[in-house]
This record gives sequence, structure tokens and C-alpha cells, in this order.
Amino acid sequence: MSPAESKKSTKEKAAAARAAAEAEQRRRDRNIRIIGGIAIAVVVGLIIGIGVIGSRNNSSTVASSLGTEIVNDAALPTGANGADGDYAWGMPINDAAGKPTLAIWEDFQCPACAAFEAQYGPAIEKIAADGIATVIYRPTTFIEKNFPAGANPLSSSRAASAYGCAVDAGKEQGQKFHDIVFANQPAQEGDGWSDDQLIQFGKDAGITGDQLTTFESCVKDRKYIQWANNSYLTFQSSNVPGTPALYLNGKEVPTDAYKDLAGYIAQNS
Repeated sequence: MSPAESKKSTKEKAAAARAAAEAEQRRRDRNIRIIGGIAIAVVVGLIIGIGVIGSRNNSSTVASSLGTEIVNDAALPTGANGADGDYAWGMPINDAAGKPTLAIWEDFQCPACAAFEAQYGPAIEKIAADGIATVIYRPTTFIEKNFPAGANPLSSSRAASAYGCAVDAGKEQGQKFHDIVFANQPAQEGDGWSDDQLIQFGKDAGITGDQLTTFESCVKDRKYIQWANNSYLTFQSSNVPGTPALYLNGKEVPTDAYKDLAGYIAQNS
């Protein structure tokens, strides 16, 4: 072999070695991403499972400090359901006529609900935006019953009431407020939020001007707290197994379907 050929062969071997090393690194990076994704999904699943078990144990034993009787003429946020129908006291976030209904029970203080929203909230909002199903949020407030002497009593109910106040300002602001509250759930369960914090979340959601003034009064007056309590009492009487709990046309959605809700809806409607 000539010196030129030998030099060429050495370069080719070096290039091949670099290519192999780069391929191996890409493979490792891909495996890390996959393993990381699986780990996140497992953690979210465990959190949701724990939340379901916890609320199953609590929801049937605690009583509402706001009263144990539904008030049919309670003030309602804009667009909220009243006492009638299959989704009493729910908050539809869209209207997909002729499509199935996806109802979601959530407590703003529920850690499993916050994990659920972080992982699957965008997919649910897309289902609503694309008209795949009518999506209805159904607030419940069982967690606050375990912390009656906390720094911010009735935080679940006050947050749900404030959510209704935000919806009054507009559906977009209401959705943003919903997401912001879950994203700012205190690390310590039961710590809740002050009214000032809830008002700030409204500002962060884009509520301004005269609407902000109305929103602030609505939050401080707890205008929709009886609506929230009505929904909680319905949650209790309906024997919902836990939160988050999803129902498609009245049938509970299994947790393993959360990862592809749009696909599940298409197959079961």
C-alpha cells in the first residue's frame, strides 16, 4: 500500500469511528429521553392513583362546612349548569353539539388533579377546541374539609368560586385562571390560597379594567361559593370514586386511557 493510500485509509477509519461514536451517543440520548418519559408517566400515574384512593376514602365521610343541602337557586357563573340535567352544577367550556360529553371532576387543592392537569390538560383543551367532545369541568371541594383550621380555610370552595368569577370575565380568562390555579398549587397540601392570591391569578389570566374590579368584588364576596358547594354535594351523592375522575357520556374513563383521550373518545362514542 502506498503512503497516500495508507493515509486515506487512516482518515476513513477515523471518520468511521467518529460516526459510530456519534450514533452511539444519539442512541444513548434517545434511551434517556424514553426512560425519562416513562418515569414521568409512572410518577403521574402513581400520584393520580393515590389521589383517587385518598378521595375515595374522604369523600364519603366528610361533611360540608357550607351546608349539607343543595340550594337550587344559588348564583351561577356565566354558562354554568343549574340543578337540572346529567351534569348539574358543571361548567361547560365548549359546546360540541352532537358529540359526546367528557365530564371531569376536580378539586383545585387535589395534588393528583394538579399532576393530571400538568400532564393531560393541554390535550383536554384541544379536545374542546377541536369539537371532539363537549368538555365539562365539575368542581368538588372535599380536600378543604380535612384542613378546617388551616391558614386559608375553604380554599377549594373559594378557588372554585373565583373560577366562576373568572369565567364571568370571559371563557378564555376562565380557562387561563383554571390552569394558573392548578399550576400554583401549594407544595404543602391544605395550605390553599388567600383571596389576594386568587385575585392575582385573575390578573395573570388577563382580567383587566372594569372586569378586574368586578372580579375582585366577586372573589371577596365569594359570590359562587354555594354553586361550588352544590357541586361538591352532587359529587358526594353520585359516589364518584375519586379525583381526578373522567366520565365519557356517563361512563368512567379508565386511567390508562388518559394518555390518548381523543383516541379513546373516538373508539367509545
